[in-house]
This record gives sequence, structure tokens and C-alpha cells, in this order.
Amino acid sequence: MITLHVYLTPKDGKADALRTAINDPWISTMSEQPGFVQAAMLTPFNDDSSEAIEVVSYWESEELRLEWVARPIHDQVFAGIMENAETVSPTVKTVTNTWNV
Repeated sequence: MITLHVYLTPKDGKADALRTAINDPWISTMSEQPGFVQAAMLTPFNDDSSEAIEVVSYWESEELRLEWVARPIHDQVFAGIMENAETVSPTVKTVTNTWNV
């Protein structure tokens, strides 16, 4: 299993629009893809000054995640993220242990 961590900083005044685009259509469409396990959107704890967002998605394999990225629908649903984010920084990590996942 792998995880994709996407770190996002919204453009000025676009934090709500970015969170909306993350929920639907990006994650809602991603969740229908083969190999998708689950996802979570993380925001800073007790830090009202930061609008940074991290999205973590779990996948059965990197191959299945890359198949999703190669589908035309990926670019369509990710367009809203690109429109509303100042920065987008992804990283993939291997899951070596799990507890109750």
C-alpha cells in the first residue's frame, strides 16, 4: 500500500473554494477508482492563521494510483484544485505498517 500526500496552499481568498474542489469533484471521483482505499483532508490544529491543507490518499499500489492519474477524468477534476491553489506539492510514501486501516 502507498499514500499520496498533497500539500496545498490556497490562493488569497480561495480557501473555501479550494476545500470545496477537494471534496467534490476531486476526492469524490478519486474514491471511485480501482485501488483507492481511503483519503483524509488535514488542516492545521489550533492555528487559525494558516490555511494550509494536506490531503492524504491511500492506494493499494502505486501502479493503480498512476492509472488514475493517467485517466482524462483526473485532469478534469484536478482543474479546480489548480485554479484555487497557490502551491501544490505531492509526495508518495510507502505504507510499512497499518493499524485498523
